[in-house]
Amino acid sequence: MCLDCKYGGLGGLYGGRGFGGGLFGYDDGFSRANFAPVSSRAKNALEDAKRIFLQHLPTVDTSRGPVTTEIINFHLVPDMRKAFNKYVKEYGCHGTSRQLTRAEQDLVNKNRKSLLWYTSVTVTPQAQQAYLQKNPHLAPKPAADAQAPVAGSSSSASTSTSVNAPTQDVAGQIAKNKLNEAISAKAATNTTLKKVRGRKNA
Repeated sequence: MCLDCKYGGLGGLYGGRGFGGGLFGYDDGFSRANFAPVSSRAKNALEDAKRIFLQHLPTVDTSRGPVTTEIINFHLVPDMRKAFNKYVKEYGCHGTSRQLTRAEQDLVNKNRKSLLWYTSVTVTPQAQQAYLQKNPHLAPKPAADAQAPVAGSSSSASTSTSVNAPTQDVAGQIAKNKLNEAISAKAATNTTLKKVRGRKNA
């Protein structure tokens, strides 16, 4: 009988913990002798999830308190979900995963038999503030900057009013001058009539 058969597989040599059991690495009581190695695709998915989280952390609006958002809309295998949740915890955030319903799954991939898992992250104001203190260049721009064009348009409006003001004054002055001229002409006419009547009476 071969050693592998005698001890129930090489994992039996290590008390059911495989090569990585006990003092050699993992200490969770599970044999990893027959575990398939994590694929490059699964590792890449984890790296993508980390990148998405770091982009989300400084931009989410936490002004009203903690915010939970489902930001990982692709599947992470169990080990990668665990690694991701541990990663976000290092930033003071909390990750939770949920299994899609069959209806949700069909909208994404009808041919897949096993259901996908999506992951949400809860960001607190404290966690965001701590991250922005270490990365001030990632802080959102103040709202005042966005209102700058409005202030400029207001200034243009007042400038337009100030430019129109002299024009209105000139128009008023012209009308006033015409009125004075009309009054003077009428007065001159009255004087002439009086002189003519005086001569007739004489």
